[in-house]
Amino acid sequence: MIRVGSVGVKVYRVRHKTTSTGWAYAISWVTPRGRRTSQFADLAKAVEAARLKAAQLADGRVEVAEMTRADQDVLAAAREICGSMPFLAALEEWRKARELAGGNLIAAAEAWAARNGTSFEAIDVRTAVDLFVQAKKRGGVDVTASYNKILPAFAAKFGERTLHTISVRELNAWMDERHPHPVSRNTARKRIVTLWRWARKQGYLPREAMTEAEQTDTAREETADIGVVSGEIYAALLRHFRAQHPEYLGALVVAGFCGLRRSEIHEQLWSDINLERKFVRVTKAKRNTPSRRLVPLADAAIEWLILCKNRKGALCTNLAVDRIRDIAREAGFKLPENCFRHSFISHRVAQTGNVAETALEAGNSPQVIFRHYRELFTKEEGRAWFDIQPTIAAILTRTAGSSS
Repeated sequence: MIRVGSVGVKVYRVRHKTTSTGWAYAISWVTPRGRRTSQFADLAKAVEAARLKAAQLADGRVEVAEMTRADQDVLAAAREICGSMPFLAALEEWRKARELAGGNLIAAAEAWAARNGTSFEAIDVRTAVDLFVQAKKRGGVDVTASYNKILPAFAAKFGERTLHTISVRELNAWMDERHPHPVSRNTARKRIVTLWRWARKQGYLPREAMTEAEQTDTAREETADIGVVSGEIYAALLRHFRAQHPEYLGALVVAGFCGLRRSEIHEQLWSDINLERKFVRVTKAKRNTPSRRLVPLADAAIEWLILCKNRKGALCTNLAVDRIRDIAREAGFKLPENCFRHSFISHRVAQTGNVAETALEAGNSPQVIFRHYRELFTKEEGRAWFDIQPTIAAILTRTAGSSS
């Protein structure tokens, strides 16, 4: 019997088949929950354990004294797993992490590792932008009016920062400051998202994670009013440019009678304008749009085009549409932005009543036509637009002048 104060722990010998001596040594003690025992192959270890139990019971540490040898082994293994971290601190961290992950702790940890691990090559923002723009150029993309308007300023802002360290909050703040208008912001966001996705594909960002750029906010754009001009104004413009600036007449005719985009007009070749078969084949359609198309030529448009001299090579210079707007405004014409294309679509829908056909001719989608261009002009106004011949333009111009 081992005693400490009033507490005693009994040590005794019992038969045991697996020990070398055929004997084992047991200790026995009593707790509020009943009698407890533990066996040892060595007498010295049994006595040592009995003294420890007696001391624990004498100090009132009943819970510790109730621990079995198996319990002690488990505790020792747990402490080894925790390493230098205290056992209770490790348990607290595990509990909190499990709560945050909704019980899916391993899956959450794997997702975090995929996002923040080292399975990608870190690259700074300036280098990423340079490599991205070069890749786009090699792919035949004209970056002048798209990426080069957004990304250089972005690279100047974040410079040598590593791409994967730029947060959603920082991206949103930059766009709020640099591009406050909803349309401008969404354009900038589109370019940056494309950059981030390219970087992920190239191995500069974690492959399995949604990029920070993709998590930025999209601005809500208000539906913009479509700026159009009447047939009388277009007739007056045609007559004015034929008389004063004939070098831009072809571009003006194609803009209003065919609805080509600015970039399409600047790339248009006379060889793709067939006056005999009455159509314009768009020489260079806008990328990523349904714009590879043939646009029919009205008889009035053909009459105007016949008046153009030197119908060879390019239809116009690459600044023709800009010069047309400047000259027209200097002459007193009030022209909304993109009004020739908008006017073509609006009058064509009014003339034909066929949204799908107009969408095909304009290189647009029927959804856009329905949303913006229906019911802006009457059927009669639509017909009159495509019947503005040179002689009629003179009449309309005189009529408009006398009425004013």
